[in-house]
Amino acid sequence: MTLDAPARPGAFWRMPDALPSRAAAPARGSVRFDSLAALTDHALRTRAESRAAWLEAEAEAARLDAASAANWPTLTGQFNFTRSQALSSSGASVPVLHRYGPSLGLAYVLYDFGARAAGIDAQRYQLIATLLNNNRALQDIVTGVETAWFAVQAARSQVAAQTQQLAALGASLDAVDVRVRGGLAARADALRARAALAEAELARNAAARDLGKAEAALKQAAGIAQTQTLALDWPNALPPDLDAATLLADLLAEAERQRPDLHALRAAALRAKSEAERARASRWPSLALAANAGRTLFLEDERSPSNTYNVGVTLSVPLFDGGRLAADARAAERDAERLAAAADAQQQTVALEVVQAFEDVRYAQSARAGITLQFDSADESARAAEARYKAGVGSLLEWLTAQADLARARQAQAQADSDWLAAFSRLNHALGRLPAALTESSL
Repeated sequence: MTLDAPARPGAFWRMPDALPSRAAAPARGSVRFDSLAALTDHALRTRAESRAAWLEAEAEAARLDAASAANWPTLTGQFNFTRSQALSSSGASVPVLHRYGPSLGLAYVLYDFGARAAGIDAQRYQLIATLLNNNRALQDIVTGVETAWFAVQAARSQVAAQTQQLAALGASLDAVDVRVRGGLAARADALRARAALAEAELARNAAARDLGKAEAALKQAAGIAQTQTLALDWPNALPPDLDAATLLADLLAEAERQRPDLHALRAAALRAKSEAERARASRWPSLALAANAGRTLFLEDERSPSNTYNVGVTLSVPLFDGGRLAADARAAERDAERLAAAADAQQQTVALEVVQAFEDVRYAQSARAGITLQFDSADESARAAEARYKAGVGSLLEWLTAQADLARARQAQAQADSDWLAAFSRLNHALGRLPAALTESSL
């Protein structure tokens, strides 16, 4: 296919069919999950970030195997074929010789002042750091799914609250119409009730829009195509209230023990120290064993085959390298110090995250009780205002104001549990924990 460039500056290139492969057709249909743990497990298995982290760990494990292979001897097999003819200064004819035959070579480093061991340790610490970063990547996915799910729950609750408010205002409009037809209320009351009903309908439509956005965010967090329909309906198990005796110092100590990203930086610092040891050990002599055995045969019948054997020990002494190994050692030492400093900085960041999440949990926990009291008061006030209006001793404005207060209290009550769950999820993430339901699953 001929690739034609845009004819003028600012023009788009419109030949996407030139790509060697097409995107797969979007998945359709409904996807059902019976628990948050099942939804999270699906995200961990399908998200591209999860696959990338696993592949990185697999690559580092293979590099550790490659580094460990330096402790073993190297055995090399060869097969040679040579055609040779010597030159004669006397003008006599010299026959052509054809030699061929197999040979086997052995090379084994006997002693190198710990250079190989340091290199293996460096790669082992690198694998540990990668595995810990993989754990943190999975924790990020878990928290992302939980946060998106709690946002969906909050949006659903808002839709339900707005629907109840719409139904209440519809009943109010019917009551006002009855009073207007009976001459007990002015036309202005009906117009005001219709305006409040229209406003509530717009609010419900906005809540439905927010629910659609929240579900789209949940699909993205769970690794589900946007063209698929999510069927999610399970009872929410609220976590136990945070014990009043829980000390912030205990949580900080737990986070320091469990946060994978913090330990990954410390493992990376140990890897750099091992790299420095390897560079320093490489400046010392190394002792290696070399052995070779072979058999030489000739195409010419008059020559007999011969066998060759040799064994030797080689002492290699690095005399001058322009300072490369010393510079490598210094660079690795500075890297170790830099990573140790980064670990200290990350420890402070972890502490801040734990403190902020802890305060969020305490606030969300206390807010739930206050919001329940607010809802009970607003509900009683709305019923009293309705009774006063229908009895002709109260105004429509009083009734609509009480209904608006009840709607806000209903929305706040619906949001309270979601905020509590989300705050507890953030605390788990800051501490490096996994939810109990997920820990007990097949993970």
